[in-house]
Amino acid sequence: MKNILVPTDFTGTSDLALAWAKFLAKQYIQDGLETTLVLTHVTQPFIPDTTLPTGEVGAGIMAAQELEDVGDLNLQELAEQLQKEGFQTRIETRFGAIDDEIVEVADEVKPDLIVMGRSHVDTFFDWLAGSSAADVAMTAHCPVLVVPTLDHGRSHPVRLATVAYATQLEFDENHILRPVIQLARAFQSTLRLVKIKAVNQPNVYDDRQYLDQIETEFGRDRFVEDTVNADNVTEGLSKYIAAHQVDLLVMATRKRDFLSRLLNPSLTKRMVLNSDVPVLVYHAEENY
Repeated sequence: MKNILVPTDFTGTSDLALAWAKFLAKQYIQDGLETTLVLTHVTQPFIPDTTLPTGEVGAGIMAAQELEDVGDLNLQELAEQLQKEGFQTRIETRFGAIDDEIVEVADEVKPDLIVMGRSHVDTFFDWLAGSSAADVAMTAHCPVLVVPTLDHGRSHPVRLATVAYATQLEFDENHILRPVIQLARAFQSTLRLVKIKAVNQPNVYDDRQYLDQIETEFGRDRFVEDTVNADNVTEGLSKYIAAHQVDLLVMATRKRDFLSRLLNPSLTKRMVLNSDVPVLVYHAEENY
């Protein structure tokens, strides 16, 4: 990987995402690749309180400017610390809506991966933070790794012993599996292809058709095939992850054409918001 974009708000949630970014970067640096951590902080604009006197608006704008200055300083300090640890860094600061600005930075920098933290979805404000991560995952034009913070500040261990790739075996996914298999090979991970058989999911094509296609390109020894029966896909994946001690869930999302509407693309967003393990999102229409 040449560039890994790491948005941060300097909280524990962002620290967990940074830990994953460093973990990934170290592996690629060891493999002789020059990997840069692109650190990004977004300051949100001041929204005037219409119940306050007019004169208070200026004070709010000044406070927003101070927050932006503090963010710039914190970002610089973080970059310097990472440089001392041996990482190459780059800084990008923005002012605006979090998800929009992160996607804009990604369009400019063109990273190989975005790594974002997601708050434990417990309060309304945590939901907003989690939603920003999910929105970036669904709209960015590159893979996005969303790292959850669990309740009481708990986190999943930073490791890649087992990677699960969720598939319905209903369309050609080899272009997504290529980088996933490369990732599993780089970290010597066990890769499991997981199909959830649920009532609300279509089963139009014979699974063997796409499994043969996958095995022809990658070989049978690259992965383990598992099929799980469940009431719904979210429940099935969650139970599977817990039972197999999965470290990373990989999912693909598609544009809303007829087939993708059948496949319910909002499933990926639901897993990003609710999964207890990091979720790596690919876009099936992209050519990785």
